[in-house]
Amino acid sequence: MAIVMERGEFFGRVVGSAEWEPFRIRETRYARGAFLPRHVHEESYLTFVLAGGYRERSNGRTRSCAERSLVLHPAGDTHEDDFAERPTRCLNVVVAPAFTARLGDAAAPLQRGDVVAGSAVASVGTRITAELRRADAAAPLIVEGLLLELFGALSRVVPDDRRTPAWLEEAHGLIARRFAEKLRLADVAAAVGVHPAHLARAFRRRYGVSVGERVRALRLEWARDEVARGTALATVAAQAGFTDQSHFTKAFTRAFGAPPSDFRRRLRASF
Repeated sequence: MAIVMERGEFFGRVVGSAEWEPFRIRETRYARGAFLPRHVHEESYLTFVLAGGYRERSNGRTRSCAERSLVLHPAGDTHEDDFAERPTRCLNVVVAPAFTARLGDAAAPLQRGDVVAGSAVASVGTRITAELRRADAAAPLIVEGLLLELFGALSRVVPDDRRTPAWLEEAHGLIARRFAEKLRLADVAAAVGVHPAHLARAFRRRYGVSVGERVRALRLEWARDEVARGTALATVAAQAGFTDQSHFTKAFTRAFGAPPSDFRRRLRASF
């Protein structure tokens, strides 16, 4: 079950904030190894990754949120965040419905949800952070202008063809349902009626990982939830398909930055 965040509320250590309607701005910092449980923000917001980077899981997919990138979150986007690799600093801008209504069609990138990178995006994040530091009477107007410029530029970008073939969506769904089984690539390919080599190429191109990597990630995500619930670690390891608890512990640590027992203690300490 996802935690519902209040407007302008964020996990992490808040080191700067502003209430400038129609925006609420929070600069947050996260220690290496931090993990944010599944949660949802009821309003749209933007995250500028000022330093560091993290992985965000949303709707069964993983976003790589690298330094100097912009993460666009539509209202109601349920996700979880993993800062396993490095300390990270973010600038979060909550945008009120009135602002997105003013944007009209230019708000489409925000409604889709995506990660955008580039020097122009990084520059906007840096400049808004500078205005947050200054916080004089002109700062809200300057921030509004920067965001309008940003969305104007984003609306000019012709998006990649995001249409996914029906058979590939079917394969993705099949894996999500049956990840705990001993799936073979040939089995999945046969189920959707394509050659295994074609499935392997198309799956990696569309989802950024191999079929096997996706299966492993789903098993570990399931295992993480069971660890959080307090299920015995040996039981979790066996049901997640790992040959022994040592193998499970190593895979879990690589994925989430801490062994299962430490992860459980860290999660409980965050509440």
